[in-house]
Amino acid sequence: SCPMCGMALEPEMITRDTPPNPEYIDMRRRFAVSVLLTLPVFILAMGEMVPGLDRLVAGPWNPWVQALLATPVVLWVGFPFFERGWNSLKSGHFNMFTLIALGTGAAWLYSLAALLLPDLFPDGFRGEDGTVGLYFESAAVIITLVALGQVLELGAREKTSDALKALLGLAPLTARRLTADGSDEEIEIGAIEVGDRLRIRPGERVPVDGRLLEGTGSVDESM
Repeated sequence: SCPMCGMALEPEMITRDTPPNPEYIDMRRRFAVSVLLTLPVFILAMGEMVPGLDRLVAGPWNPWVQALLATPVVLWVGFPFFERGWNSLKSGHFNMFTLIALGTGAAWLYSLAALLLPDLFPDGFRGEDGTVGLYFESAAVIITLVALGQVLELGAREKTSDALKALLGLAPLTARRLTADGSDEEIEIGAIEVGDRLRIRPGERVPVDGRLLEGTGSVDESM
């Protein structure tokens, strides 16, 4: 990750054999789990505002289910964000992951304390029904939205990487070098040296820059 902004860095050089971005695969998996767990948390937290649904989500079990579903979203799905947020605090280069880690971490810890130790909170923190407000859904929704942003960004970068790999695939891997007796030998591109004479047969791609010594032909210069 970049020590300044916290985002993942790109390799300076890319080859045809560069594997798919493992962070993209991992973040897609985390986002899918996050959506499955966050949606019911959101319904349980906001259902009391919907007529007819308020009766279904009412009950002492509601906050415990919210905590059960939101905790893996915050701790597992959001782990990469907390890791980068912690690194930003250590380096002093604050970035968006600093805010995400502090905001969602505070919301989750506050809600957990309100659920397990409600007697510690003064009356000013309580609602009309005497309970302390919970913010499990806020923490889970923020983590899910940030994960979605990461998936979109990493996906766009992956497409760019695939396009570069496709361009690299147009370059030939070998060339035909003329020997002293006039015969051909097939060599890898990396073995070509300045001064070598290469033979380009009809339909073949030009492996390296050079000067035409003999013969004529047409060349597709798009590469």
